[in-house]
Amino acid sequence: MVAHTLERAQAARTGLRGWWARERLTGVALFLFAVRWAAWCVAAAIVVLDVVPKANVQREPVLVFGTFAQNAAATLYPPLFRPRVRELIYRSVGRVDDILVLSLFDVTLALAILFLSGGWDSPYYLFAVASLLVPSSILGLRSNLVLTGAFVAAYVLIVSTSGKGIYGPWHGRELNNFVVFVTLPFIVTIVVQFFGWMSRELAAQREAARHALDENLRLQQEREQLAAEQERTRIAREIHDGIGQSIYMLSLNLEAAAEAAGGQPAMSERLQRLVLLAKQILLEVRHYIFDLKPLLDGEAGVASALRSQVREFSAVAGLPVSVEVTGEERKLSVARGAALYRIAQEALANVYRHAQAREACLRLAFDEHFVTLEVRDDGVGLRPAGEGGRGLRNIRQRVQDLRGTLTIESAPGRGTIVRAVLPTEEP
Repeated sequence: MVAHTLERAQAARTGLRGWWARERLTGVALFLFAVRWAAWCVAAAIVVLDVVPKANVQREPVLVFGTFAQNAAATLYPPLFRPRVRELIYRSVGRVDDILVLSLFDVTLALAILFLSGGWDSPYYLFAVASLLVPSSILGLRSNLVLTGAFVAAYVLIVSTSGKGIYGPWHGRELNNFVVFVTLPFIVTIVVQFFGWMSRELAAQREAARHALDENLRLQQEREQLAAEQERTRIAREIHDGIGQSIYMLSLNLEAAAEAAGGQPAMSERLQRLVLLAKQILLEVRHYIFDLKPLLDGEAGVASALRSQVREFSAVAGLPVSVEVTGEERKLSVARGAALYRIAQEALANVYRHAQAREACLRLAFDEHFVTLEVRDDGVGLRPAGEGGRGLRNIRQRVQDLRGTLTIESAPGRGTIVRAVLPTEEP
């Protein structure tokens, strides 16, 4: 039994901590709870010290324990009971502000306690005024004035019908205290309004500062990205205009040397191998250029980028490649466009390195949900049980990363078909 009680207490403490964290209560809200309990402590001290007329404590200690329970319920309602009660209210009544409704009920109950404790000279007057704190923090100024006016009217009715009745505080030397008592609720609600307004202003300033900081960070990141993009573009341009052009000229000179050495078969064969190696290196360099500055970062579509790629490949490899595009081209994400570009790049490089093909064909097909890229050649085909080299492994990995499918059709002497099917949208 003791262990079960300790577990429930620990769960309650955990629920309280979680609620405070979720609600992010401000210092003003915490202040309202503290004032409410301070008012109850004052009432309890007055009852214990017995410094008021007997008419005001004839129902003690029932009222002091009842107000303690009322205060505890108001404090524990948000973290422990509100989710279930709010769900019940929403199902039966609709979406209403449960805190406001229960706060108004709390005010009514506090006024009833004032009546039961003798009205004038009641030790629970400050406790009743403290019940205005929560609704005052929710309502606007006009509604607050209406609520406070109703509270004061109810208080006047209570002190005129309990205790000394109509011969009570508005006669003789008690009149000044009566004026203070009917004025205090208005002062409390106005002060709460001010604190609420100040809290909202501070929250708005913090939010504005956070937005400004986020905007500055975003602009800084954009500047850094722009600078990095400009640097990548510069490096890509220098590689293209420098190393790329040098290797291209080297391959042309090697081809010319191979033709000139036609009378020397061994030398001609060796030069031809060097030509092949130079062109392979040039294709690799173009891979790196794409990594530095993808051709798909502008407004051009995938089909246009692939046509440009095929033109460059044919110029370097000397292999004619036709391009076919079917279906209505759809705008693809950068990740999918880049993947299609690299798949075509790897497949064409394999054709050049291994297929010994006379011609090739690149086909791009769009439909409602998928885009299909197919690279076909008339070369020697793959080895019967081969999984392919690094190029095909890279293609397979790219397709798997985008939840697509890859099929490879090949037979010795009948060429190869590499077909990648990618979804056009995220799953």
